[in-house]
Amino acid sequence: MRLKKIYIIALSVVMLGSCNKKLDELLVNPNSPSPESASADLYLTQMELSFANFFDAASGFGMETTRMIVMYGPTYNNAYSPQSFDGIWSTAYTGVFKHANALIPIAENEKKFVNSGMAKTLKAYTMMTLVDMFGDIPYTDANLGTDNTNPTIDKGQDVYAKAIALLDAAIVDFGKTPGAYPGNQDLFFGASNAAGAGRWKTAAKLLKLRALSNTRLVDASAKTKIDALLTDPDVIASVNSSANDLEFKYSTKQTNPNSRHPRYNGNWTQTGNAGDYMGTYFMWVLVQERGTSNNSDPRSRYYFYRQKTNYANVNVNTSSCSVAPPPPHYPAGMPYCLLLQGYWGRDHGDNSGIPPDGELRSTWGIYPAGGDFDYNQATRVSLNRGGNGAGVQPIWQSAFTEFVKAECALKLGTAGTPRTLLESGIRKSIAKVTGFATAIGTTLGTTDTAYVATNFRINNYVNKVLAQYDAATSDDQRLNIIMKEFYIALWGNGVDANNNYRRTGKPDNMQLTRAASPGSYTRSMLYPSTLVNLNQNASQKSGVDVRVFWDNNPPGFIK
Repeated sequence: MRLKKIYIIALSVVMLGSCNKKLDELLVNPNSPSPESASADLYLTQMELSFANFFDAASGFGMETTRMIVMYGPTYNNAYSPQSFDGIWSTAYTGVFKHANALIPIAENEKKFVNSGMAKTLKAYTMMTLVDMFGDIPYTDANLGTDNTNPTIDKGQDVYAKAIALLDAAIVDFGKTPGAYPGNQDLFFGASNAAGAGRWKTAAKLLKLRALSNTRLVDASAKTKIDALLTDPDVIASVNSSANDLEFKYSTKQTNPNSRHPRYNGNWTQTGNAGDYMGTYFMWVLVQERGTSNNSDPRSRYYFYRQKTNYANVNVNTSSCSVAPPPPHYPAGMPYCLLLQGYWGRDHGDNSGIPPDGELRSTWGIYPAGGDFDYNQATRVSLNRGGNGAGVQPIWQSAFTEFVKAECALKLGTAGTPRTLLESGIRKSIAKVTGFATAIGTTLGTTDTAYVATNFRINNYVNKVLAQYDAATSDDQRLNIIMKEFYIALWGNGVDANNNYRRTGKPDNMQLTRAASPGSYTRSMLYPSTLVNLNQNASQKSGVDVRVFWDNNPPGFIK
């Protein structure tokens, strides 16, 4: 009997050991490559997904501060807490940087130079965006794990310089003959041949142009560097086709996994309630500032979808501002509360309670989130509408390049005529937006020219903007027109909208916050709590008025 017990115990130990081994195997995350299964392709996919999440979060913060979507506030200093940035910080360091750092040496060893170039490009963009948002950040000895749990804080200008050097290294990689191409694992261009690698090479050069433009206020050699890039054949050719646009593309897949655009997921819901508030000011710019109805911006119905086309449902419960006068500090003509024809948004810094208006709010249209085109349906949002979420993250487009060139030509005297480049940027942006449904394989639901942008309406809008440019009497006024059009074209990209606003102060008629004294505009975000609480070399900044290195504009420059 005793021997039988011993046998049973021994057998149990063996079985438990076997089970533990199987359990250990199950603990391996199939979505995060382990060192044993490391390959340039597995790391590439994880890095791309992390980058898309990083850009989406960074863009959201930028869209809020620049009035594209609502920032609740009511002041800039309390609009966000340090905890607000823990997620984006983790995504950058443990998502993008971690996987890029692991991928690059493996890809170079496997001669998968497109993979390594992609990793360097996306890593460089993430480095610069962290600096744009926070200023000085850990970089040189970050991501070393237990070897250094308290990385030092690098100066923002040093990180930017290293990011530009990384873009140069990526450009070299894209010029090499690779042992293999990533193909469908490239979620941006689907690079399966030399042409796809060439698009990445162009993208890296354009991101370098973007960086030089962003730092032009503090770099005396910016003009020389930018002019050199503007003669580059890849940069010259980049504006001729939207095929060179750097965008993360989503699909219509709803489950296992849900790969639809995050803004579609958050607004085109089964409950019939939109989640985001569109910024009152941004909608006003498109649908009222330069004309109404068929004279408004031809992108309006592609950008926004209205659940209501009138205000029959307006009352003190659904919109408290509708029964209140504008704040006394709002100048005459500044948009406030409700706009015409049911464009239902929220004012900048409005932190009042959330009313039961989810079925009334205007929301994301077909561009860039893959929502629905607005042809006066006046119906509630729902699942599986319009583009079904097959949207994009507009990281860099040919229109953006034209606006950058126009700004630099005006302010630095670089190559090109500002007016010509302005027109080119507007037309490329409109073409991108109006052709988006076809590009993602869907339709607008109508061909009625009362709603769909026609050549007549497009030309009317462009001529109106050019007439304003011609009537401008100073470079400051001309810059305002260029940057206003750049701002409009950036819908879905709050990263560059926020950078542009801090660099130029344009557009110069931004809606003021609802609070009369909101404090300094957010010149940089507070550091994440995970940084200041866990890193002995980090301390929280004094406030959001701390400027990043390339922003040498005076205090109070923007509001």
